[in-house]
Amino acid sequence: HEARRNRTNLYTIALEGWRRGLKLEFYQIRDEDNKLRLMFSLSNQKRKHYFMESCGDKITKQAIKICHDKALTYQYLREADVSIPLGKEFDMSTSIADMLKYVEKHLSYPLVAKPTTGSGGKGVKTNIRSSNQLKKAIEDIRNQFPATSIIIQQHLLGEEIRIYVIENEVIAAAKRLPANVVGDGQSTIIQLINRKNEYRKKIPHLYYRPIKVDNEVKENISNQGYTLDTILEKGERLFLRKVSNVSSGGDPIDVTSDLSEEQKKIAIRAVQAIPGLSHCGVDMIVNPQGYGTILELNTSPGIGSHLFPIEGQARDIPKKMIDYYFPETKQRRNKESNVYFNLQCIFDSLDGNISSIEIRNHPESNLKIKKLEITTRRDIYYYYQILNKYINKNRLNGYMKQIAENRIEIIIAHQNEVKIREFIYFIKKRNKLLD
Repeated sequence: HEARRNRTNLYTIALEGWRRGLKLEFYQIRDEDNKLRLMFSLSNQKRKHYFMESCGDKITKQAIKICHDKALTYQYLREADVSIPLGKEFDMSTSIADMLKYVEKHLSYPLVAKPTTGSGGKGVKTNIRSSNQLKKAIEDIRNQFPATSIIIQQHLLGEEIRIYVIENEVIAAAKRLPANVVGDGQSTIIQLINRKNEYRKKIPHLYYRPIKVDNEVKENISNQGYTLDTILEKGERLFLRKVSNVSSGGDPIDVTSDLSEEQKKIAIRAVQAIPGLSHCGVDMIVNPQGYGTILELNTSPGIGSHLFPIEGQARDIPKKMIDYYFPETKQRRNKESNVYFNLQCIFDSLDGNISSIEIRNHPESNLKIKKLEITTRRDIYYYYQILNKYINKNRLNGYMKQIAENRIEIIIAHQNEVKIREFIYFIKKRNKLLD
């Protein structure tokens, strides 16, 4: 549950470090756009490191600045002789006519147009096949990203792969299929989409990333000669979008074992081309001949596709991250831990009045757990106050939630089972309300 929304990176890396006995603190800060952001630190007696999502402090500010500028990234990659798509950056003040002249002289269709800033595929226009389509794409990008420049480059044929690299090692690789459905010979396209969205809810990373039936999806379906009520033949795959981002309904599929040694070397060289870039996500397009071309470098890439692929083996990037930042903790890893911390409570607590929160240390052994249900005729909030006071005083773990108008469900946990029995006795003796 905690890995849903856009919290997969933050939560899984923090959880891995915390379970190894590292001190975990969360902070609320304001970024350059004055937006509140959550960052965390992990520390022991030897060192302390800070993280923002999957970006750790071993990545320098210079590297972040370079990677946030796609055109500057391409410049560094080009100087390191790393393959990038043929194209050019244009300032927003450049006329569309001048952009079209350059394209006619130096490039050929199909093309890709995208803003130099942005993430998650926002603003990216692919498979542009005419000057009219290119003109519309440029206008759309200008309206959405008025302060940035535009890159126009060749549209490369092949599979797009996200590769995660830490220094000289490829940790994981996943390809992303654009949002799609596969026919069963009986269901309509809209029924297949609804069914696919229900399946995506079973995968934490995809829970809040459904396939939205927007104008783009409807247009793509129509361009292929179908409607939402069309019944696809059994085994027929219909792509609903052109961009393969998971956030817009794409499918993450693990392909780590499929990477060739040459493809791995290209990804590692791309990371090494940027000064101060120790780990990142590498977006690569692999052509039918197997050669890789770098599309983008991400200093804070989503790792959910590697942790929760729809197909293939899950890759434990949080483990590799903590191994890299705190190598002395490798032997302290507890694979059997059943203890979590509640990230939503941290978000709720850091409301502007509190700037930092330290999480209680991970228990040295697994917890004993008991599930209780309490029925009361008194005010539920009153009960929360009584129970919370006892729980905090005795350093118990777990959670409470209201499951009916007069009913509370409690999961209570502690290393010592006696503490749990004492809690049950407290409820029975003081309130006589336990069923």
